[in-house]
Amino acid sequence: MYPNTYDIPIARLIARPMLSCTSITTVREAARRIFAERCSSIVVMNGTEAVGIWTEHDALSAGEDAHSLDRPIGDVMSSPVFTLGANTSLGEAAVSFKQSGVRHFVVVKDGLSIGVLSQTDIVLNQGAEFYLRLKSIESIRIHSPVTVPDHMALHDVVVRMRAEKIDAVVVEYADGEHGILTERDVVRLIGEGGLGGCVGHHASRPLQTLSATQSLYAAQRYMLQQHMRHVGVRDGEGRLTGLLCFADILQNIEYEYVNELQSALRERDEALGQARFNLRMADRVFESALEGIMVTDKYAKIERVNQAFTRLTGFTEEEVIGRDPSLLSSGRQTPEFYRALWHSLTTDGHWQGEIWNRRKSGELFVEYLTITSIRDNDGNISHYAGIFSDITQRRQAEERLGYLATHDVLTGLANRALFEERLERAIVHGKRRGGKVAVLYLDLDRFKLVNDTLGHNAGDEVLKVVASRLVTGLRASDTVARMGGDEFALVLEEFVDVRDVGQVAQGLLDAVGQAIDLGGREIFVTPSIGISIYPDDGAQAEQLMVLADQAMYGAKSRGRNVFQFFESKMTSSAMAQLETLGELHRALEQDEFCLFYQPQYDLSNGNIVGVEALLRWRHPRKGLVPPGVFIGLAEQSALIVPIGQWVLREACRQARCWLDAGFEFGRIAVNVSARQCFTDGFLTDLTTILSETALPPHRLQLELLESMAMNTREEIGILLRELAARGISLAIDDFGTGYSSLAYLKDLPVDTLKIDRSFLATSDSRNPDGAIIRAIVAMGHALGIDVVMEGVETEEQLAFLREVGCHQVQGFLLARPQPADRLIELSLLRGEVAMAQSGSRNMKCTGGDRSSRQKAS
Repeated sequence: MYPNTYDIPIARLIARPMLSCTSITTVREAARRIFAERCSSIVVMNGTEAVGIWTEHDALSAGEDAHSLDRPIGDVMSSPVFTLGANTSLGEAAVSFKQSGVRHFVVVKDGLSIGVLSQTDIVLNQGAEFYLRLKSIESIRIHSPVTVPDHMALHDVVVRMRAEKIDAVVVEYADGEHGILTERDVVRLIGEGGLGGCVGHHASRPLQTLSATQSLYAAQRYMLQQHMRHVGVRDGEGRLTGLLCFADILQNIEYEYVNELQSALRERDEALGQARFNLRMADRVFESALEGIMVTDKYAKIERVNQAFTRLTGFTEEEVIGRDPSLLSSGRQTPEFYRALWHSLTTDGHWQGEIWNRRKSGELFVEYLTITSIRDNDGNISHYAGIFSDITQRRQAEERLGYLATHDVLTGLANRALFEERLERAIVHGKRRGGKVAVLYLDLDRFKLVNDTLGHNAGDEVLKVVASRLVTGLRASDTVARMGGDEFALVLEEFVDVRDVGQVAQGLLDAVGQAIDLGGREIFVTPSIGISIYPDDGAQAEQLMVLADQAMYGAKSRGRNVFQFFESKMTSSAMAQLETLGELHRALEQDEFCLFYQPQYDLSNGNIVGVEALLRWRHPRKGLVPPGVFIGLAEQSALIVPIGQWVLREACRQARCWLDAGFEFGRIAVNVSARQCFTDGFLTDLTTILSETALPPHRLQLELLESMAMNTREEIGILLRELAARGISLAIDDFGTGYSSLAYLKDLPVDTLKIDRSFLATSDSRNPDGAIIRAIVAMGHALGIDVVMEGVETEEQLAFLREVGCHQVQGFLLARPQPADRLIELSLLRGEVAMAQSGSRNMKCTGGDRSSRQKAS
């Protein structure tokens, strides 16, 4: 055992990403992936949680029944999963393998599974080369090989391996040659289709062998070089006497390894104990050197002081020996203070506290002083020892921290904590005297524009000016606080009539709305103010703050730069949103979402060229809910990210099913939101979904809103180019409703434009909207981009689109959004009618309503 090897954290041994699958992956597919990745296990995941593991050894059970190869891996996996922390040392891991009897551990870091550690990893990394060189193969116990004839059925061999709990068998051929069949071979055969035929046809031959006299180190190196985990062992006469595997090496060096580990850990603990003792001693010396020490006799005459005393007070030892400690007195302590001090010393034997003293220079300072009575062998006081430190700076820092804990650093106003405290106090006073209290919430309109255009320094200056104007507009008894960002809150007391509050609010609107001079540039910001009244609107501080905040948003909805008193209907609206948000969380957890699919047709031949996935919510009470009702709220709360992941996964899964069924649908189109795209794990999630569903990337089209695709941020360009490089089609949805830069458009890897349905309000080519459609189609043709017209509902619209050359269409006239199980039948019927009658004239609407046109983002 070499020093420090046992201390290596096992996270350093994880050389490649963990191979994983979901619980619905088939046994056959899991085996195929294990063999393809040349690893010995696959971890079954449920989201980010490892719920099971399936190894090459488990493949032996699968091989006993051919029908089990298509079962979900979740039915046969080993569960629960054995785990080790990423910081577990190599030595501790080796012991865990020995005690548990398992051959694989999942390594976990920060709650996430990062890889799998096997027994082979332990053998390769434990640094026992010197020990392995000293021991020969024949010095360890190796079981005799289990031998089977080459004509034995492969299925029977696998059953025997399972029954005898062995990971390999030696195959004996008629010509005397030997081969080998291992668990990994079984995994490969399962992944390739099954376990038919004779074992001799599938075994590896010839069996590689080593002499029993060779060292374990030579055996390990040979097995690594030949990429094998088993090697035959021959005696001096050339007879095959055993089969050596990596597990044998680990088990036979375990005893020496653990003993060495325990010895090393004991030495480390002893060294650590000594180091801690030395550290404590150093700390004491350090503390003593920093603190002033003064020793007096029993009459309080100074006998000794240390250098720190001189540094802190300015008095040398010669100047204070024989004198009374009162030479340091500041005059701030009263005679009663000193009487209490001496009483504590004589009764308790010590005193501790803060005291003001004076340096030799006359400067006052605060010291933290501990005085202890020292008694002789007879129990009489012989000396007093005083230890003190200068805490002046600490006291100032505490006062500063106390201020910062209750005030906003930028404006000097009260912060949220102090505001809530003063509001509570104002409510108590109002209740006592039967008065009212007003809470005002003030938010600056479009303040973000100042930060984005002039920078945060300019924004900070604006906030300071606004704070000053708010303070100036109120009485000294009122409270003004900054709640964070550009939000302020105020507490008004002792007013006669609620109309007085309105007058104050109007005055604040006028004051804050005046021009602000920033380096010669005049800036104008306007506020919106919401007001709640105690006790009319509520009796609790938190309730009044919430209601004032709701009223402030009501003021913004009225056009900004106004004040708004709270009204009860505001609470109803807010509660409805909270209820819907809670139901959305439940809907995601209880699988209440579903997808409808609407095909896109090529007018030239009636074929489907794409299918758009549209989100619906099957509410247990409200029935089918279109996304226009809930998507906006999901965007605001960030729920759109997991919902978007679900939509993408479900759409890809359905597309794979269509491919397997032979239904030609072109591409599956999925709407993605900006918030979803800009999450750190978007590309990783997309890769995982495509991998798990086995959907070819070119079969997927992501639809982005025009405002998002035309965003000039560098990140969106990088993201779109990465998606295109992976073969994923990109479409701009609702094109024409935003502000597109043609120069930027030609540089993006976009292959489809979907014209917003609003332009089809009339199909009159002389109408401006008709001209816009004609221009977009021409532009798309010039740039080599497909153009799809959304919302086709009438024959006149269809005829107009044929006229302008827009051949890809989607809308109620052709097909309404349908569940997946109805789409194939509907699409085939519509395609036959279209081809038979030279167009789509007879593609009439059936079922659904206009609200089903809403998309997933």
